[in-house]
Amino acid sequence: MIKSVLRYGAITLGIILASLIVFALVFANRLYASLPQTTGTLELAGLEAPADIVRDGHGVPHIFAANSHDAYFALGTAHAQDRMWQMEITRRAIRGRLSEILGPDALDTDIFFRTMGLATAAEESVSNLPADVQDALQAYSDGVNAIITAPGYVAPPEYQILMTAPQPWTPADTVTVFKAIALDLFGNAFEEPARAALEAVLGAERTEEFIGRYPADAPRSLSMADLCLGDAPAPPATESPAPAVGPEDPGRDGSNNWVVAASRTTTGAPILANDPHLGLSAPDIWYLARVTTPAGSTVGATLPGTPFVTLGRNDHIAWGFTNTGPDVGDLHPATEAEVTGSREETIQVRFGSDVTITRRETATGPVLDPEHFDYPLPDGADFFALQWMLDEPDDTTPGVGMAISGGRDWDDFVDAVRSFVAPQQNMVFAATDGDIGFYAPARIPVRDADGSWVSTIPFDALPHTRNPERGFIATANNMIVPDEYPYYLTSEWYGVSRIRRIYHGIEAQPRHDLDSLQALQTDTVSDMALRILPVLRTAEPLTSAGREALALLADWNGDMAVDRPEPLIYAAWMVELQRRVYADELGTEFNRWYADRRVFMMDVLTGDLAGWCDNVLTDDVETCHELLGASLDDAIANTAAAQGRDIAAWRWGDVHYARSDHTPFSSFPVLKDWFTITTPVPGDGSTVNVAPFSFRRPGYAVTHGASYRSLYDLSDLDNSRFMITTGQSGNVMSRHYDDLAPLWGRGEYFQVRTDWTPDTMPEGAEHLQLQPASP
Repeated sequence: MIKSVLRYGAITLGIILASLIVFALVFANRLYASLPQTTGTLELAGLEAPADIVRDGHGVPHIFAANSHDAYFALGTAHAQDRMWQMEITRRAIRGRLSEILGPDALDTDIFFRTMGLATAAEESVSNLPADVQDALQAYSDGVNAIITAPGYVAPPEYQILMTAPQPWTPADTVTVFKAIALDLFGNAFEEPARAALEAVLGAERTEEFIGRYPADAPRSLSMADLCLGDAPAPPATESPAPAVGPEDPGRDGSNNWVVAASRTTTGAPILANDPHLGLSAPDIWYLARVTTPAGSTVGATLPGTPFVTLGRNDHIAWGFTNTGPDVGDLHPATEAEVTGSREETIQVRFGSDVTITRRETATGPVLDPEHFDYPLPDGADFFALQWMLDEPDDTTPGVGMAISGGRDWDDFVDAVRSFVAPQQNMVFAATDGDIGFYAPARIPVRDADGSWVSTIPFDALPHTRNPERGFIATANNMIVPDEYPYYLTSEWYGVSRIRRIYHGIEAQPRHDLDSLQALQTDTVSDMALRILPVLRTAEPLTSAGREALALLADWNGDMAVDRPEPLIYAAWMVELQRRVYADELGTEFNRWYADRRVFMMDVLTGDLAGWCDNVLTDDVETCHELLGASLDDAIANTAAAQGRDIAAWRWGDVHYARSDHTPFSSFPVLKDWFTITTPVPGDGSTVNVAPFSFRRPGYAVTHGASYRSLYDLSDLDNSRFMITTGQSGNVMSRHYDDLAPLWGRGEYFQVRTDWTPDTMPEGAEHLQLQPASP
């Protein structure tokens, strides 16, 4: 009897195991089936003429089309093949529809975006776009939909795991992607309540010290002579806040770009560099592509969900952006009497009950309902109302990329960016004719003495220059205008360390080539470390481990290299030292403001703010010198607990790694190890090759960085160099999902050349022919 039971039990278990194995094999086969077709022929409805997509060894599509319609269509095809889930999650986020597939965990995000109203603004914008832009967005949408509706189409793994399917793409979905970028680079309105709470604790004077004034000796990208604003109309007489340093948290470590004139290069032509710093994600926010039609080629970084090259070059010009960070939003305390309209919106919640919210408006913008927005309200206010421009229809910005890509010279570039509304960008420009230039276009409010918006800065008065005498233009989210600039852009600039290092690198030699500027773009020497090391070296730690660590810093050159212990010693020291310097003053606000406050700490250690080292909670008067030794001892002890007692064997790259999170599976057990991409990286928040870590989280993981690196050689544009953070594919089953991550981490680049055709494609390339579907 027992033997029979065991025998049947074994049979049953065997059947279960076999079934599980079969299911796993079938599911794995299904996942692999989601990989796109990259060779052979595809017949697609909507294509006007045959086209080609040739993917090179890095997975970069080289698109060859007979006309612009088919070029946009083919780029939509490539995006749908490689990045459909990324496009899906972006449009769902902006539309407030994540809960439909992710459940209650996404509800707060949906409520935020429903409140912002960006999807409605996107829908309203589409019908007002110029006809050629509407045609481009429609052709792109048709290319996306031709893939996801094709017979036998298998959706990417995310759809299969979540048991959902992609819905048709629309031109309005493309506009939501532009809105998403604008929101990501939006100014400081949402931080205003936190600043008010800080001021309530510290008072106005000490808050100003803590936030940090923009240093007088830090570069301004443009001079009054550069600006040439003699004929610009005078703005209303208002008192602008003194320039300050913005929040120095990860995520506000901005971007770099510069352009060097022919007079300062070995090639006799300009060189342009750009590396936008954004949140790291799997896949990267950018997708490299080359698009070739009879009109020429455009190469660079595209945004999946949009049909244009956003950052790149054509056959005549190159361009690159960094975020200006203007103050284009305000939170106003308001009352119920100021509500001008409302509507109910129902959010469908998977695995939960649907939620209905009431979206209310005031004359300035949406109401931030205190039930969902936890901001401390002043007396007499019922809520905050937002004033901004992103929820307004924008029928011009979506077409700027198309206009820039078709430009041939500076005048074309200026005409193209004239209609750019948001987000304001520091745009550098170079042309094969030798011109270099800069423009920061956008719709920027002009406020009266009461803070009311009365107009916008005229386009011709926005910061811009052409061929400045010094032979270069550089920005790094630093203060781009001189103190005498008549209009208010923002009081918060946050690229002090990077712009100092960039100016130093450009001015260090009379002429540059691609190699020297690549070295500058990947520079990992900390400007802050160099400035405070002389003070740090005076520390007197009490432990032998502290003294050993200090000895290692004696000859350190400030390079935050992955293969050295000094960067980890320095970083751990800064984390502990900053806590000791200002935790006592900030009290309950400390956790909100605990970050690598570089300008403030330089003022504390080398300037006139040493009084912050005194612990206000004790009767004794502590000095900075006392804090140096004690904080080093504690930092080394804490680090040794995880890294071992052999300090010389520590390595920055063992703990400091870029983490590109996947939405949503980096938050899922088991799946996170499959979808998340990590790689060791050098640098920190103050290096040109920026790699900040959060003081408020354990460890040194980097979640923001150079999302795209590019160097454009205007003497031979095919010599230009490119890199993104993860890989070209968003499909975790693809070899191109993470193949670029280690190259990016090591500061390597590759070329995306335009000197070949499908008939002469390089070895290892994959050729997909697109044919119009038979009627």
